[in-house]
Amino acid sequence: MKAAVFYGTEDIRMEELETPSPGEGELLLKVSGCGVCGTDAGIYYGKSDKAVPPVVIGHEITGTVERVGPGVVSFREGQQVVVDPFIFCGVCDFCKTGSPLLCSNESFLGYNRNGGYCQYTVVPEQNAYSVPETLGFEERVVCETLATVLAGFDRLGPKPGSSFLILGAGTVGLLWNQVVRNSLPAAIVQTEVVKRRRETAAALGADVTISPCDTDVVETVRSLLPLGVDCIVDATGSTEAVSQALPALKKGGTFLSFGICPPDERLSLSLNWVYRSQVRIITSRRPPRHKIQEAVCILQRGIIDTKAVVTSVRPLSETAEAFRLFEKERDREIKTAIDPWK
Repeated sequence: MKAAVFYGTEDIRMEELETPSPGEGELLLKVSGCGVCGTDAGIYYGKSDKAVPPVVIGHEITGTVERVGPGVVSFREGQQVVVDPFIFCGVCDFCKTGSPLLCSNESFLGYNRNGGYCQYTVVPEQNAYSVPETLGFEERVVCETLATVLAGFDRLGPKPGSSFLILGAGTVGLLWNQVVRNSLPAAIVQTEVVKRRRETAAALGADVTISPCDTDVVETVRSLLPLGVDCIVDATGSTEAVSQALPALKKGGTFLSFGICPPDERLSLSLNWVYRSQVRIITSRRPPRHKIQEAVCILQRGIIDTKAVVTSVRPLSETAEAFRLFEKERDREIKTAIDPWK
């Protein structure tokens, strides 16, 4: 089979590998697509050490069951699935006390196990979710990301009539935009440096879009909402963007750290301000298992415009180019998916 194998910073090689065989409780998937995530691009450019090379990266996987391993009871050959890439051990203290998302011995498809930038991959049965044949390519590619947004939305717990400041209008920011808009009446202000993405955010539901390079974010928000916003959601992973926006948070409001900031960055924060303003600072990292199924149901209803988000599909041989576009030319594409059979 063909695979794009990651060997180190800016070193990804097209190779012919032996098609893997599913073990006990595993599925062999014929990969139909795998989304390009900011984490994957970060791995490629050496900004993240999550991957253990040599490894096939890519974790936003959708495919068809090619073969089932011994002991598999929930799937049959030919079923279309999406994948939760997070694998918890089930035996550490966190797993045993009901917090598997904090697993001490976690593994992750596309980090320390082969992921989706290849033609075939093996996944545990419990990490696969059946999806209807009517669910399109774009919907399946964004399903795992949508599940993370839904989990974050639940953590945030906004009330009808809440006001939002969403930082960033890439894939995650645009999914946040649509989840908020379709879930409750809310005022949405969204920041984004790239004009095309601001226009997409406005078309999808943002009431106001702001370029943080050209406009004072806090001043603009306060001119519209003098008390500030109820919720700030960071979908940039930029400490600078968060620092710039936090003063726009309303007293008693909530900041959700959702984007993944570089580990060496630090946020200068006045705890006196946190205390006096009685703001909440929360995070949301991974979705509970049931959120994948919830995302499938929402995508089936057609209320998430995935074609506005997935703007390019490239062959496996252009995986490195997809990373380059993500990192260097964000005005050209929003989200790219890899089709290993293209």
